[in-house]
Amino acid sequence: MRQFFCLFLCVFVSTSGPLLSQSAANQHPAKPIPGTPKKVETQAIAQLVLNKGLGDMDMGLYPGSLLMHGMSELAVLQKDPQVLNRALALFGDFKSKKINGRGSFISYKAGGSGAAYLDYLRKTEQLSEQVLSHADKMFQEQKRSSEGILTASWAKDSLDQIFIDIAFAVTPYLLYSGLRYEKPAYVDAAVFETLELFKILEDPNGLIHQARGFTGLNIISEDNWSRGNGWGAFALATLVRDLPDSHPRKKEVNALAKRFFEALLKFQNQEGLWHQEMTDPSSYVETSGSGLLLYAIGIAIEKNVLDRSNLPKFIKGLSGYLAYIDPDGSVSHACMGCLNPGKGTKQDYAKRMWQFNDPHSFGPVVLAFTQAAKLGVKKVKPLHPMGHYVQNPNAPRTYLRYLPEANQNIAWENDRIAFRVYGPPVKDRVSSGIDVWTKSVSYPIIDKWHKLNAEGKAYHEDHGEGCDFFHVGFGRGNGGTAIWYKDKPYISTPYATHRILKNTPEEIAFELIFDPWEVEGFKVSERKVISMTMGSNFFKVVSTFDTDYPEPLTVGIGISYVKNPEVVTDQQKGLLNIWESYLPQNGELGTSILAKPADVEGFKAHQNEQFMLLKARAGKPLTYYVGAGWSKSPQFKTRQDWLKYVETEASNLKF
Repeated sequence: MRQFFCLFLCVFVSTSGPLLSQSAANQHPAKPIPGTPKKVETQAIAQLVLNKGLGDMDMGLYPGSLLMHGMSELAVLQKDPQVLNRALALFGDFKSKKINGRGSFISYKAGGSGAAYLDYLRKTEQLSEQVLSHADKMFQEQKRSSEGILTASWAKDSLDQIFIDIAFAVTPYLLYSGLRYEKPAYVDAAVFETLELFKILEDPNGLIHQARGFTGLNIISEDNWSRGNGWGAFALATLVRDLPDSHPRKKEVNALAKRFFEALLKFQNQEGLWHQEMTDPSSYVETSGSGLLLYAIGIAIEKNVLDRSNLPKFIKGLSGYLAYIDPDGSVSHACMGCLNPGKGTKQDYAKRMWQFNDPHSFGPVVLAFTQAAKLGVKKVKPLHPMGHYVQNPNAPRTYLRYLPEANQNIAWENDRIAFRVYGPPVKDRVSSGIDVWTKSVSYPIIDKWHKLNAEGKAYHEDHGEGCDFFHVGFGRGNGGTAIWYKDKPYISTPYATHRILKNTPEEIAFELIFDPWEVEGFKVSERKVISMTMGSNFFKVVSTFDTDYPEPLTVGIGISYVKNPEVVTDQQKGLLNIWESYLPQNGELGTSILAKPADVEGFKAHQNEQFMLLKARAGKPLTYYVGAGWSKSPQFKTRQDWLKYVETEASNLKF
């Protein structure tokens, strides 16, 4: 179906609807996949994503003006007036206030730089009053920094705040309105805005930082953020293309552009794209910045600021980009809104989450593929099938997430259930127990719940998808390990190091290393590998212990409870099960451990925990399974439902 659709795209697309979506692995192969589809038309891709964005977005938000600028460029390219007429109608809605243009800059109220661009090219007379009045107002009333840079209306004067994003809002709008209405002061301000921002924010590596003044006066963020560099590239490219050669600073513009775009190309990855933190290839590929950079590099090639020998690098980027664009026009892996996150470190930017169909995702695609068509690149052969890396957040999948922003916790889930272990920073409050996150939906919730929790919507309350009501603390939670010695458990602190082994839609796997902990005269350390697949409420654990104790070990796998649980133990089946009520608010919960019967020594209770005791030897892997089932999930309603499922699973598991 995908290959057929990709071939279909070679015919011009004027409308689109949902056709097919696919989740994909986070691990990106560097070489093309056998059976890669044939070439697709660049204009068709631009049109497809434009239609998707127009259907999905609130056009009044500033990312809408980015999409509108892409739409304006596509309208100029096409002979058919359909896109132009639609763009003019939308810009008319800004004038009539049917669309409420909003954001930090006055230009957004007019619909942004796309309106000024069409007006500059005299594609219509209907935009004249709208464009000029907002240009006048922005030039006269927009807040300015100490250097005279037009900055956000909310920027703090005491910190002299600026950020590279403002080049996108100011430079093209004042450039085109200044040229159209013969206002040289506007043109000069457009040039000054971008050149001064680059002067302040340029990194010695040739890239730029995003912001100044958000962690203190004159303190510049440490990042080389993909979309931040994209905003600067966009503004600079418009000057390269449309600032007249007669302008006294045009040579300066071209010199900066050449230096900057050559620096950008040094950080292009094997698929022709750029990572969220551009200097950190372990951070995710970020598509909105990549699209803006490709658009700008394409203009630099068109205007001979970059040598045409760079065209293959531009085309490679387009080929790689297609893997993040779904056949229905959806776009994956665009960073959510981002301005000097945390302390503005590279790590703070790298951990900023991407979103599926983020409002910033659509415009860069339209711009990049429209610019390709302008360069004569009519068709592109995808490096991978379209949508290969698209991850629809509503598509059921296994998912694993290391959460440095949340105490280095690690969470994992599938279509039925989710779990979590705690990170080293909270070892004074918790230990090595395993938390349960109940789910009543099949799609991933980890990222969503963390985002909502940060916004004040706690994941400890069920908002219709499940919640975290299971208490762990210093207990074993659901399946945490302990060394059982002299009739009591000895537990470790949270994991010391971790390693992600697999994170695909079908399976996750990761490794945890626990530092040695004291057990009455001897020490024990643990290496734990956890894995989980789709369609099961259980995850697999392979624990390997190292110790200076000369005798075999007894390992306790524990389950915590609150009060009055129903406990089932069966040594012959290798089963420990607890069923506990959290009614009325949170239903009932089943928690289970399954092990090879020959490894089971017995069962013990300790405080508010039940333990399955397993035989273990130093250096010899020990395999067992841990699971949970919730009465508010679609799969289980009663204790009997859960026990029947557990017994069925036990007969199918491999140890």
